[in-house]
Amino acid sequence: MKNFFTNMRTRGYLPLFLLLVVFSCKKESTNIGLDLIGDESLANAINVEYRNLSFRTVSDDTFTVNGLSSSLLGIINDPVFGESKASLVVQPQLTETGINLNGNTIDSAQLNLVFDLYQSVDEGTRITNYELNYGDVESELVIDIYKLGEDLSDDIYFSNYTPSLGPKVGEYIGKFDLDSVNREIDGEVVTLSPRMTIKLDNTLGQEILDYDETTLSSNDNFIEAMKGLVLIPRSIVSGDGAIVAVEALNTRSSLDLFYSDSIQLAIPLGVSSKRVNFFETTHTPAIEEQKTGVGRFDITYVQSLGGTKVKIDVPQLDSIIKLSENIVINEVKLEISPDTSLNFNGNFEQAPRLWLLTPDTSNLNQSMTSFLDVNDVRFSESYYNAGSNSYTFYFNRYLQQLQQTYRSTGRNEFNWFYLSVPKDFPITPHRVILDSDAMSGTVKLSVKYTKLN
Repeated sequence: MKNFFTNMRTRGYLPLFLLLVVFSCKKESTNIGLDLIGDESLANAINVEYRNLSFRTVSDDTFTVNGLSSSLLGIINDPVFGESKASLVVQPQLTETGINLNGNTIDSAQLNLVFDLYQSVDEGTRITNYELNYGDVESELVIDIYKLGEDLSDDIYFSNYTPSLGPKVGEYIGKFDLDSVNREIDGEVVTLSPRMTIKLDNTLGQEILDYDETTLSSNDNFIEAMKGLVLIPRSIVSGDGAIVAVEALNTRSSLDLFYSDSIQLAIPLGVSSKRVNFFETTHTPAIEEQKTGVGRFDITYVQSLGGTKVKIDVPQLDSIIKLSENIVINEVKLEISPDTSLNFNGNFEQAPRLWLLTPDTSNLNQSMTSFLDVNDVRFSESYYNAGSNSYTFYFNRYLQQLQQTYRSTGRNEFNWFYLSVPKDFPITPHRVILDSDAMSGTVKLSVKYTKLN
């Protein structure tokens, strides 16, 4: 038996891998000032702990989506967060041009999308493989397929993109079957990579067969006529729903036409094919209350796919920033714990990794997302520690910079923090429910510093 089950191997995502290599070097030393003042001065270190932190859920930032290695597809009805939907635009392109298909009659048309199953992430001390599906993969979904009603340009597309839709050309009702599939090819049974096959209307297939030679003479002409397909999840038939990753730039994903005694024309989704993911979230009243309200909340919500982030106000940091003395920051540590009181049968696990970012200086509602260099002090990240049920962030150098800036200029440049699911990992639709009651002890901010003579 031939084995084409190549997609099950662990895959790397180069841009993500490079980001993680960079960021893994940025974990703050807990003794950042010791090279300046010596170990013995720790005996004179001052330790303070702050509890007056304020947490509130706000809308997350949009992010670019038309360069993703893998794309998301599906719909989830999260009992806490509400409905999340991942839709997708794909663009099949001809591998053979100058063909003439006039006079042929379509037998069937289908869209094949190969699943992307795993993401390999370098966490510094280990390589971890994360499954690229979320929710209940046993759920049945309804997905509508439309012709794209507008040209895809070379512009940057964002996660809140709304495409122009042409006529509906297909519908998928069923589960995401992530197991390999056996098919008979040329009389031999072969094992193929896991994929979903969506039956399309024959009218679409016949329309392509009837294109004239000019339309099929180049990909530019073909794309002008058949701009792309849009897949939009409509509803959940059973279960909580699921979101999976598909490869929309892999030639094994394709639009297939069968005609004239099962002759096949495969129009693949290759590396030059444009693809755009876009996301929609409909939050529960509890989350909407925080997004539109003010004040602090004991439970807050972090969600990827442009859903939510958490704004963290830390007014007591001013007491360190505005110190008139020359000090060295030895350690600044923020510990935050998820609320694990609710059980979702393993369908909605904690996000494996979170970012702690400062606001963008040009737009305080936006997180700082562009790193000027690999040592940007405005950034910190943390992996979830299941043993302590916590995320731990260090920002020693950032507080040191803030204090030095205030002493030299009199400006306090600290505003607040944003906590979010990383934007470099949009193919994992994670979320976290935070126990953000700082007075209960689940949130801990501690600062250790030493005064210099």
